[in-house]
Amino acid sequence: MGSGPYRKKKRTHLPEDPNAKKADVRSFVFWRGKFGVVLKALEADLRKLLAPNTAKNLKESRRNQLKDFVHIAGPLGITQFVILTATEHSSYLRLAKTPRGPTCTLRIHGYALMRDVAAALTRPSQLEGVYGAPPLVVLNNFGAGGEALTLAGTLFQGLFPSINVQSTQLRSCKRVVLLSYNAETRRISFRHYSISTAPSGITKGAKALVAGRALPNLANMQDVSELLTKSGYGSESEGEEAAESRVTLNQNLGRGNIAERQSRVKLQEIGPRLELEVVKAEEGLCSGRVLFHAHVQKDAEAAEQQQAAVEETEATQEERERMRAARRRQQEENVRKKTALKRKVSEAPPTGKGSTKAKEQAAKKRQKQWWESNDVNLAQEPDDDTAYYREAVGAEPDDDFIASRGAIGRDLDMQPD
Repeated sequence: MGSGPYRKKKRTHLPEDPNAKKADVRSFVFWRGKFGVVLKALEADLRKLLAPNTAKNLKESRRNQLKDFVHIAGPLGITQFVILTATEHSSYLRLAKTPRGPTCTLRIHGYALMRDVAAALTRPSQLEGVYGAPPLVVLNNFGAGGEALTLAGTLFQGLFPSINVQSTQLRSCKRVVLLSYNAETRRISFRHYSISTAPSGITKGAKALVAGRALPNLANMQDVSELLTKSGYGSESEGEEAAESRVTLNQNLGRGNIAERQSRVKLQEIGPRLELEVVKAEEGLCSGRVLFHAHVQKDAEAAEQQQAAVEETEATQEERERMRAARRRQQEENVRKKTALKRKVSEAPPTGKGSTKAKEQAAKKRQKQWWESNDVNLAQEPDDDTAYYREAVGAEPDDDFIASRGAIGRDLDMQPD
């Protein structure tokens, strides 16, 4: 028999481990602007790419402003924004560091969704469980494009958590993001691949056995040993890039991939695919001093004017913050005083028997005095109106005006019960 009618939950009420390391990188992916909704499909693919360190089910609308996302970013530990915007002529992707910037704006020259990439493949891979861990990120040729490109590379790296090569488990490395910069076209190629491994140097039959697939057909074989000794090693692509694709593992990965033995690493593109160009870099969060602009060049005087305007805006914001803090302190002081007064009244000793009756009599007395004071004011109202008429018009009021004001005075001449 059980110990009681209630069952103790052991899975949903586990105590939190204080030593457990939380994700230090979290992001929001959302669209903004009048035409940003056309990038809704790309937004969903980018959220899937950045999983699991992004808000997958974030809901946004046209009424939301940027400050709404900033206000909730702090409590949720959001470190970066990926903002998709569009105009009538082009689409843009913004990478912003919260809460104070910087921001890098990249123009999207072209993109392909995950479904488009999968449709172009002859045999797309089965992506089961690959989105449970964040992808690796690889930057190529980002040191030859200036400070703006360096900033873009830093912001892209900030979207993914850093890894420790010595302690990272190879089982968690299932995806990789490659960003390659072309100095001639000044564009960044954004690619997303899945990583798969297969044991190298064994026959297809043995590989099928260790991979846990269905048993092969042995009808045309004289002995079961033919399954392992029959010629036919790997696939056609294994022999083409043997030196580049074969690596020696230092950890067991399962399915025939054993440590200290060679395995073949295969990459298959899963999308999305983007062609980007850095067009603007700002010091703040989608605002502030412009650090770089691909199409606008300012002279020293214009740069000084812009810096002065930015400093003036920052000074105004600081003054507002000081005033807001002063008002907050004053409100807290008032609340403290009211709380102390309320506590003092509640802790006062009772006045003895009949105190409730005395309070009721005092309340009735105050009510009666209020009625009497209002009766006096209402009785004097017609005279006040007549004097006001003389002062405003400069003549004596006619009989109709006096009669109407007298009727009002009679209607208001009431006494309390």
